[in-house]
Amino acid sequence: MSQGKYEAVARILVAIDGSEASNKAIELGAEMARSMAAQLALLHVVEIEELPSLIAEAEDEGQEELGQMILGDAAKIANVHGIDPIIVLRKGHPVSQILHYAETFKPQLIIMGSHGRTGAKKALLGSKSSAVTRKASCSVVIVR
Repeated sequence: MSQGKYEAVARILVAIDGSEASNKAIELGAEMARSMAAQLALLHVVEIEELPSLIAEAEDEGQEELGQMILGDAAKIANVHGIDPIIVLRKGHPVSQILHYAETFKPQLIIMGSHGRTGAKKALLGSKSSAVTRKASCSVVIVR
């Protein structure tokens, strides 16, 4: 019996922010993608202001350029591991954008860096990695 012309391809999504933990997440994702012959997507979300203004729009442009640089550096890390990743830049709320892209890309695994927030700061700001872990439909690995 033939398996058909479509082949199942494993997919790994790494959500990045340019931090050291994020770089470790890229390395882990690239190593796993290489060992599994999986597709690797690197996603950076530019957080946009809730209340638009001329100043916020100018800051957004700067943040978008920074996001492109972060993704370029991330691609270089993946390339060192022999992986040519899919590069994705989104704007909006990071948790929502990560989950929305994951619905489309359908990864078997999401990898994210941990910011290591503790105490009051974590309680006030929440944790993006914790929110993604609770809401994602696939497994999530948090890298420190």
